[in-house]
Amino acid sequence: MSDQNINAQAQTEYEDLNPALEVNTDDLIVVKEHSLEAGEKVFSIVLLAFGIIALYLSIELWFKIPLRRGPRIASAAAVPVFVSGLWVLMAAWTVLENFKLTTPLSNISGIGRKIIEAIKYALPLNVVIMLAAIVAYSAALLMRVSFYIATSVFLYFSMCYLTRKDFVKNILWTAIVMAFIVVVFRLLFSVVFP
Repeated sequence: MSDQNINAQAQTEYEDLNPALEVNTDDLIVVKEHSLEAGEKVFSIVLLAFGIIALYLSIELWFKIPLRRGPRIASAAAVPVFVSGLWVLMAAWTVLENFKLTTPLSNISGIGRKIIEAIKYALPLNVVIMLAAIVAYSAALLMRVSFYIATSVFLYFSMCYLTRKDFVKNILWTAIVMAFIVVVFRLLFSVVFP
C-alpha cells in the first residue's frame, strides 16, 4: 500500500480528529466593548505610586547599611532596590499603555461622576455590607467582646447574608467552623484569642 493510500485512509477514518475541518473560529471570537475595566487606569497609577514609595524606602535602606565602602550591589539591601525598581518600571509602562485604551468610564464627562461610577463598580452593595460587617467585627473585638461570641455572630451573619437561605443550617456550619478554630488554633497551636 502506498503512502498516499495510507494517508487517505487515515484521513477518512479519523476525520473528526482534524481540527481544521471541525472548528469554526467565528463562533469562538468574543468582542469586548472596552479593553479595560472601570478603575484600571487609576489602579495602575496607585500601583505606580506605591512602587515609587517602595523604591524610595529601599534606596534609603541601601544607603543606611553600615558598610565601610558604601552601598554595594552584593549587599542584602540591593535586592529590595532591584525589585522595587523593576516594580516602578513595570507600573510606569502599564500606566502609559493603559492611557491608550478605553474603559466603560471613558464616555462619562466630569471627574466627579467618573469617581462615583468607579466606586459603584468597584464596591457593589454586597462588598460594602461585608466591609461594614468586618469593621463591626473588629470594633467588637476592640471593645473586648468575647472572641467566640463576636466570631460566631460574624460568621453566622456573613453566611446568612451571602447565601440568603438555609438560616438554620448556617447555625450548624458556624458551630463546625468555630469547633475547628478552637481545636486547631486554641488546643493544637495554643493560640491565645482576644
